[in-house]
Amino acid sequence: MKKNILIISIYYPPIQSIASNRLYSFAKYLNRDKYNIFVHTLDEGKAFSSDLEDVVVSRVKNSALFKPLTFEKRTNKIVHYSKVCYNIMVKRFSKNIYQSWIDESYELLKLKIKEENIDLILSSFAPDASHLLALKLKKEFPHLKWIADMRDEMSCSPYIDGTMKTYYEELEQQIFKYANALTSVSKPLLDDFRLICKNEKVLFGEIRNGYDFFLEEGEIHNKIFMITYTGNFYGDISPVNFFKALEKFVDKNKGIQLKVQLVGVKTHFEIPNNLKKLVEVIPSVPHKKAIEFMKQSNVLLLIYPTNGRKGVYTGKLFEYLGVLKPILALIDEDDVASELITECNAGYVADDSNIEKIEENIALMYEEYRKKEKRVFNIELIEKHHRAEQVKRLENFMEECF
Repeated sequence: MKKNILIISIYYPPIQSIASNRLYSFAKYLNRDKYNIFVHTLDEGKAFSSDLEDVVVSRVKNSALFKPLTFEKRTNKIVHYSKVCYNIMVKRFSKNIYQSWIDESYELLKLKIKEENIDLILSSFAPDASHLLALKLKKEFPHLKWIADMRDEMSCSPYIDGTMKTYYEELEQQIFKYANALTSVSKPLLDDFRLICKNEKVLFGEIRNGYDFFLEEGEIHNKIFMITYTGNFYGDISPVNFFKALEKFVDKNKGIQLKVQLVGVKTHFEIPNNLKKLVEVIPSVPHKKAIEFMKQSNVLLLIYPTNGRKGVYTGKLFEYLGVLKPILALIDEDDVASELITECNAGYVADDSNIEKIEENIALMYEEYRKKEKRVFNIELIEKHHRAEQVKRLENFMEECF
């Protein structure tokens, strides 16, 4: 007999984000022979025609007077940062910015659980609203199985203050008390939750993010050595050290035919004068177009500075792997992303602050390009990071809960 699964998440299409992609892939790839899928999410008032005709989606608006703004469309720099500042203020001064959504959703989902005989709830953090709603439902219906999906840290996050840390510590223990299982995007994050869990009955499972297209190894050899970065720069993620290394490389290789594409970024950084002719900033493009830019490149640039935070793959890494292009990674050499790139034979890694090694890696990748050397990727391992394969891991984990 089929099990009935309810996925609860603030993030879901048409909101565009890595979080939306993760939850959408759960709904998309869960085995229809085994499960009926229901999704409950935030109603942002945006039209969305889902191609998942066999998934029932319910939406509730957040009727709070002050509520966070979303970033479903690219905007100019001033609008973007105005939204960011506004959201910071709302989160700081509002006790729970999604409380109205939680309250209305709770009444709606109580009926749905009874009418549809829901067997399992999967809620996803961040924000915490999804878990708070799932917690209320679990208390109301103790027979329900509950999986708490953690895309990010809670109390262990390096980006929160003492008040928020205390709040998350209390919420974590409530989750551990009532949830049957907890999933996260990487083993280090999962291990952090396991360490603070006081309930031995809770199951723990790693469900990574992934790419969602067919592997296609194309024979692209541009006349100009092409390095491409897709996405945005935010927080401490910056191209400054890459530019420093590239300057050194270009200075040693006068007249080199080279181009850097920064696709979908906002230029809150300075491009050095001697690189301006080599660097092209391309406005935001649809996701499928961004994938095409990746496929047409010779090298894909990945940046995530070493900051003591472990367990971060970053969403674009899996898509970089999926297009089978060499990766120039400026990341923590002692973390999961570096390990995966090495295991997949997918490129070269240097710490973001190691300018000399970054330059050396650029030179190595240029030589491979110049000699037309074909990289032998670990296809078997890369295939395991398709979204469908990761959802198979989720299915196996779900069955352990029943």
